[in-house]
Order: sequence, then C-alpha cells, then structure tokens
Amino acid sequence: MFICMSCQDNSEKTTTEICEFRGIRYDNRYKTAVISTEHENHDYIVPMTETRYEQLVDELAKAMNEHQLIYLKNGVIFRCRKGEIHNSEPQNITIGW
Repeated sequence: MFICMSCQDNSEKTTTEICEFRGIRYDNRYKTAVISTEHENHDYIVPMTETRYEQLVDELAKAMNEHQLIYLKNGVIFRCRKGEIHNSEPQNITIGW
C-alpha cells in the first residue's frame, strides 16, 4: 500500500510525497505517531493524542484491505531524520482515497 501526504521538513518547506507504507507506531514519550516507509534515513512524525492514534490505526487497517493508495490529510506531517522528534500541536490527520 502507498500513502500520499504533504510533509514539512525542518526548514518548514512543504512537499507532497507518495511513499510505500511500512508501518506505524506510537511514541508515548513524545506523544507522536511515527510512520515508517521505504525511506530508511527518515521517519514521518505526526503529533497526536494516543486516543486519536488508536482511531487512526483502525482507519488505516480498514483502508489497507480496500485500497492501494490512501491520502493522509488535514494536518501537518513532519519528515524527520531517524530518531529525530518534532514537537507541535496535536494533529487530526484524516484518511481518504
């Protein structure tokens, strides 16, 4: 499955990327979702509450069964080097196709 998302880098430049989705996890320490893709040198960070993360995981699981490409919308996704964290207000990312 592929994901299409608008990402912001550390210089605050925003670009749209399509990446192969490899997984998602929640970092409770920093209150962020960490999206893994085929890009081995960086992750995609989305500040959010744990409750919203669990909802997003359910939405992703359903979308994975039905679609080859999904869109992550309505929030900021930060492209960071592996191990780097970017703090921001919690985002309310939604899924579309």
